[in-house]
Amino acid sequence: MYLKYKQKLMIGITLIIVACLIISGVFVAEFFGRQKEKVKEEPVEKEIDDRISPLTNQGLIVEVLRIRHRGLYDKLMTKGKSYQEKPTFYYIMEIDDLTYNSEIVEHLGTVEKIPFRTWDTITHEQKIIKDAAEEQETSKVKITVWERVKSGLFGRKTTDIERDSFQVTYNFRTGRWSGDDSFKDYDGYGHYLGKTFEVWFNLYQTDFDLDYIPYWVEVNILGTDPERDDSKKDPDNDRITTDWEWKWGYDPNSWDDHEKLDPDLDGLENIEEYNLARWFANPFSQDMYLEVDHMGAQGFFDPDHLLFEEAQQAIIEKYAQHNIKVYIDDGWPDSPYRGGQTFYHTINLCRRIQE
Repeated sequence: MYLKYKQKLMIGITLIIVACLIISGVFVAEFFGRQKEKVKEEPVEKEIDDRISPLTNQGLIVEVLRIRHRGLYDKLMTKGKSYQEKPTFYYIMEIDDLTYNSEIVEHLGTVEKIPFRTWDTITHEQKIIKDAAEEQETSKVKITVWERVKSGLFGRKTTDIERDSFQVTYNFRTGRWSGDDSFKDYDGYGHYLGKTFEVWFNLYQTDFDLDYIPYWVEVNILGTDPERDDSKKDPDNDRITTDWEWKWGYDPNSWDDHEKLDPDLDGLENIEEYNLARWFANPFSQDMYLEVDHMGAQGFFDPDHLLFEEAQQAIIEKYAQHNIKVYIDDGWPDSPYRGGQTFYHTINLCRRIQE
């Protein structure tokens, strides 16, 4: 009797164990099946908003920031006073089907020809705006610099000679351009070093929120609001704003040590390049900044002590030949606090303030 009971008990326990194994096997199979399903699931790709300018009329702005004639140094190295005669030049800009001539000036119903007569147009910026067809993907921009030189007997006639020409293609989605000048190229983005002329320029498009970051970049790359000005925000708290980081290829949402980064090895860290942005600073092209304080005349036989324009241009040109840009502040309008100025007059001003 006892043996039969024991056999039944063993059979019952065996059945329970088998049932547990079957149930656990089902759960294990179901678990791994779910894991395989998860592995098979493909990540959901973010939908691209491929519109270019849905919030405002599309247009392109071209700024010619500075044109410098490179010929003064050679004139200084030759006998005579030919260096005293400043060059005459102008540029012709073609934006798609628009042609703009910089020397043609319309004023009060009259048209005059007013070319540049200088070695360097720094602080004399010009801005040209061109409408574009809605959702136009690219625009071609060509800038040609012409020099007017004297010809004929006694130089009474003049001849216009094409000196330098370059062309770029602007992309309305990315806000970048390529061609004879491009991002991180040899002589600097927004800068063209020709044989006779050196040109600084900038391109950007009309923008609803006026931060001048293209709509396509804001919604698809940066994740910023295309209806709010994000240019001066600093989401990664690295002390540099969104617009500068985007322009120079940094991620404004990811912290960078801009106080130590110096990609062009010019001794100016990114934070300094950022603070000098309005004076042509480029973090990927070597820059050098010099401040000149003039000593004013102290008496009848003591003339003003100046760094003459000719000397400045000679310095700038010798460094330009090595792809280094030298910027000499001898009193730029709206220059940095206590920038280049006449030292004598500064002393007098301080005295008047103290009195």
